[in-house]
Amino acid sequence: MEQSLICKEDVMKKSLMKKVAAVVLAASMVAGMSSVAMAEETPDVSGVELNFWSDAVGSGTYNIIVEMSKVLENNGFGTVNVDPSYPGGMGAPYIFKANNVDLSFANAAPAKWAMEEGTLGNPPTDGYAAVIGGLTQVCYINCISNKFLEKYGVSSLEEIFEQKLPLRIGCSAKGSMDAEGAYRILEYFDVTEEDLESWGGSITNQGGDQNADALADGQIDFYIDHTSSASSTMAQIASTVDVTFVQWSDEMCQWFQDTLGFDLITIPANSFSGQTEELHLPGSPDCLFANTELDEDTVYMVTKILNENRDYLVEQFASLSGWDPETCWEPEKIAGLELHPGAERYYKEAGYIKE
Repeated sequence: MEQSLICKEDVMKKSLMKKVAAVVLAASMVAGMSSVAMAEETPDVSGVELNFWSDAVGSGTYNIIVEMSKVLENNGFGTVNVDPSYPGGMGAPYIFKANNVDLSFANAAPAKWAMEEGTLGNPPTDGYAAVIGGLTQVCYINCISNKFLEKYGVSSLEEIFEQKLPLRIGCSAKGSMDAEGAYRILEYFDVTEEDLESWGGSITNQGGDQNADALADGQIDFYIDHTSSASSTMAQIASTVDVTFVQWSDEMCQWFQDTLGFDLITIPANSFSGQTEELHLPGSPDCLFANTELDEDTVYMVTKILNENRDYLVEQFASLSGWDPETCWEPEKIAGLELHPGAERYYKEAGYIKE
């Protein structure tokens, strides 16, 4: 009797062990199949050649794009050619159709304007879609001579334009994002350049160093630059000229956001000498765009590789510190433009875009 019970117990143990082994084997098979499936889902881009346009050799953007290209090649892409023929500014969105460009940076707002209404006298264009938005933290940092403010007893742009004061504005060449800011300010206040000149004011288009000298010499009163808190020109002005960095009104900032597709960027306090408070100003950060002819798998891999190497790239270039993979797809980061299907696929897979 006792021997019979022992035999039955052994049989039960063996049966249980077989069931456990079967479960373990099944789980291993499922895991193995999942690994194979995941491997199969990762596109092979080893034979892909990309044309990535950039600014001139030696520029900040060129250096960033060269490093991004290396990251892409080191993570599976065949060849990424960097072509320093990028026109920059308002003309950037037109390169995709005319020059066989696969990837390029462009400011989000001009990309929106070029698609909707055209820029620089050109008709509307298309052929590009967003990949990564909000790469850089640039905005319309602006300053005004304290001599001008004290002379006329004003402290805001609203007062200056309401009183039709002779404001002499300095900015970069027409067609640049810097100059666009100056002309858009006039548009916001419903003032033409001729109106400004009739008050004794003006807009002078020249380089950053020339504007810094002109502000120091009293030849201009106001300087605007689409730049970041790392701007050497603004730092030079702040340390050599008695100026006030101007915070625009909430209404003016909102107009730039709602009407023109700008984001609102924060410039930390004390970024420049005498700038003791944060500035919240409209800006159109650099975004990465892809040609819409580029296939979904390729753009998916570009998006995945760059976002997953974001920390490394920020270590190399502090100007990219505002780039956040969790939010860089959001409409306000890309001026409401469409994401490339390959980029959208990555952000959904990563859980950033909720299904």
